[in-house]
Amino acid sequence: MEFAREFEKTSGPLPQVLKDQFGESGHLAGELGLWFSEPTSDRLPWFLDSLVEISHAERVFLLHRDHLGEWECPIARDLDRENVRQPLTKVLLPLAERALESAETWFCEDVSALPDRDRWDREKLPRTQSVMILPISSHSVIYLDHRFQNLAEGTVHDLIFSIVMAAIRQAVSMATKKGPSSPSPTLTQKVTPKVREQKNLPEAVQIIGEHAELLAARKLIDKVAPSMAPILVTGESGTGKELAARSVHDRSPRAEGPFVSENCGAITETLLETELFGCVKGAYTGATEDRPGLFELAHGGTIFLDEIGDTSPGLQKKLLRVIQEGVIRRVGGQELIHIDVRIVSATNRDLASEVQQGRFREDLFYRLNVINVHLPPLRERGSDITLIAQHFLDGLNEERGTGFEFDAEIQKHLLSHGWPGNIRQLQNEIRRIHALAGDQLNVHDFSDQTPQSVSPVSSQASAGLDSVIAAGSMKSLVEQLEKQWIAEALEKFGDRRGEVCKSLGIPKTTLYAKMKRYGLGS
Repeated sequence: MEFAREFEKTSGPLPQVLKDQFGESGHLAGELGLWFSEPTSDRLPWFLDSLVEISHAERVFLLHRDHLGEWECPIARDLDRENVRQPLTKVLLPLAERALESAETWFCEDVSALPDRDRWDREKLPRTQSVMILPISSHSVIYLDHRFQNLAEGTVHDLIFSIVMAAIRQAVSMATKKGPSSPSPTLTQKVTPKVREQKNLPEAVQIIGEHAELLAARKLIDKVAPSMAPILVTGESGTGKELAARSVHDRSPRAEGPFVSENCGAITETLLETELFGCVKGAYTGATEDRPGLFELAHGGTIFLDEIGDTSPGLQKKLLRVIQEGVIRRVGGQELIHIDVRIVSATNRDLASEVQQGRFREDLFYRLNVINVHLPPLRERGSDITLIAQHFLDGLNEERGTGFEFDAEIQKHLLSHGWPGNIRQLQNEIRRIHALAGDQLNVHDFSDQTPQSVSPVSSQASAGLDSVIAAGSMKSLVEQLEKQWIAEALEKFGDRRGEVCKSLGIPKTTLYAKMKRYGLGS
């Protein structure tokens, strides 16, 4: 590859440079090294995910302007390695225009402070705090943003960034078969968010497993999906609650309508209220235009409220009104707006206990918990662990053209681990061993955060286990262990939040929420 040859002329052998520069991010170095030796266009989503990780952005968009001047977004990814839904509604196209016309990297730490923002088309401008835009061709740009934090310019090592960007440019070039002004069907079909064709989702979204409790949950979803009844999905973090919510939506009469989601524990109360209900111009500093909230955007479809147990009493009261009356009022506004949405919520907390302790409204609990779908933790699902792991491996084998299989030692490891991060952690570990594999998968490539023991309780915690249970505070023990795991991961990886999340098997939004809950740094 041209980039690799030119790079090695000035910087040395690419594999060694990758190893030196990426340090403990061995999976990224390994993937890049393999890709540069055997490039394929189907790795584009993975490289965009890597770009989010190393830039500390929240989302990344590949934007393309066609020969008529219209913008397209064939792929957009978030920090949870998921497709961003309705991506063109989430970006500031005037900034993309500016970067493309100047052919230079464009960075803005605070979008609200731009002197010419009032001249933009203000209709439904998305919330964005900071943006970085990098042209990759005369028609395309990479657009990185964060809605709630400043992207710190210059924090990403220039060499690392240039290597990943070179991989993205080459992958886009390989995927674009119709010339520079038209992305190829290959690219669009493989990576376009599935929300564009909601009718295809029921076939794509499946909850895998044969465990009795899971089968009962699937049967319940099939039975209640056609109704309008609110559904509360419960289970530990990483058990697939959003997948269950999407499954409900896909099997309902609203399947061709929008599916929008929000993690209620990931942002502050004020921001969450604005995200859900929208705002009117002048409602607060920086509110320069009317903006619809997620409830309005979900009209005719489904809204998924994850971590509903983390909402404040004030917001709980407003949510209750939405359910009872089917109306919302934008922040700072007076007009009542009627909405038609189905609400699916989720929590990893015991909401009944939260109600008893006065931390969650009883009336809202009963409104949300009309149907309860419970997802069991992965450690209780026995052979489902290898079934799900095989599903992830099959996907990676198809994606990379490999034919790896699990040997007996790996299968033993999979079944002997407790998987505190559940399915999300399992998926990350399968990605890891696949990326690091040589001629075959190696059990030693599992991260050191996946101990062989099913019970990762520390010796100190184990010593006091009987007394804790006797005192009736099992919840306190779980929280103690969770805090310990997070603290140890933070100590090991420091500011590299992406590595912290990978080791724990949780997304960044969950990490930040739990850090705040346990007082573990900023």
